[in-house]
Amino acid sequence: MLDAFTDKASPAEKEHWAGLFRVAEVHPPLRRRVDRDEKSDEGHHVVASSLFWKPANSHEPDFPLLTREVLLNPASHGITTRINHPWEHYVEPLLRGAKRLLDNRPDVIFRVYLARDLSFLLPDLLEAGCEVLVMETSSIAHNPGAMWRFLAMEEENCLVTITDADRAHDVIYDVERTELVAKAGLGHWRVPYTFGAEETRRAAPTHYRPILACQFGSAKSYPMSELMSAFLWHHEKATFPTQVTIGSTAQNIFATRWPDYGFDEWFLLAVMFPRMAFEGVLTFVPWNDHALNQWFALDIEYCTWANPKSEIMYHSDPELAKLPQIEKRLHRKEKAPQTQTTPASIHALD
Repeated sequence: MLDAFTDKASPAEKEHWAGLFRVAEVHPPLRRRVDRDEKSDEGHHVVASSLFWKPANSHEPDFPLLTREVLLNPASHGITTRINHPWEHYVEPLLRGAKRLLDNRPDVIFRVYLARDLSFLLPDLLEAGCEVLVMETSSIAHNPGAMWRFLAMEEENCLVTITDADRAHDVIYDVERTELVAKAGLGHWRVPYTFGAEETRRAAPTHYRPILACQFGSAKSYPMSELMSAFLWHHEKATFPTQVTIGSTAQNIFATRWPDYGFDEWFLLAVMFPRMAFEGVLTFVPWNDHALNQWFALDIEYCTWANPKSEIMYHSDPELAKLPQIEKRLHRKEKAPQTQTTPASIHALD
């Protein structure tokens, strides 16, 4: 894939696609953090999130010029979308999550890849302790904005935890997962799933995704900008298949339309998953997940063939599985009748 892009794409084509993933400004956090080297010999740790607001799909009308007021009250500006309160849904959780991470893990950088048309949020993000990378462009639809956060995996000697803005408050749990995976000598952890309730019921191969884009971690580096640019070039040239053939039936793979919703996970499936599998993958699965299917089994078979060190971890308690190590210990003490634990200590990380 990369060789064809390098050899056959014109300079103008390479510039066009690379421009979608180019960082224009880098702003370090205002609040001082612990020196990265003081915490770990493995290098530094980055939590990466994209922040943009666009219609989910390219056929939908674009939003008007974005301002703080528009994000706070989009309905008064005639905007109605599946997320009608973007400030409450995206901005506030991200700011709270970044502050929580700074308070509890000052050695970890919370990095935000900020859309050009949301640059007015820069002071808020810096005050919350974020490292902010302002992109050269705004997003087109759900993408390329959703893919910007993958750029963090370009850094050498760096642990990367990928999250969504609306999941930022709980990302400290995922940070621990990434660090434990790295210590175990594996390259990645992920959460597979099938998109859509009906598709899950039917075990549709077209909708199975080995990587949930808002919740995975990596201890390896890749030329992400080049990989994403090459994939988009191939997609435009229709040289990358977008159908899956089961028996004699060809079916269209879900979410392969650029730049619409879900294309970021299509990229992870088509380009990153085959590469990540050889580095070793830890797969998290709830013990009571009844939606597992033959495509999940094939996924696991591929991962363990690519790297026999790959493992599956079944959650015995979905809520407890989310807790970081310190809260797990406190949780166990609270359940033990001979030990008393105060509510203040149980929620020390909140």
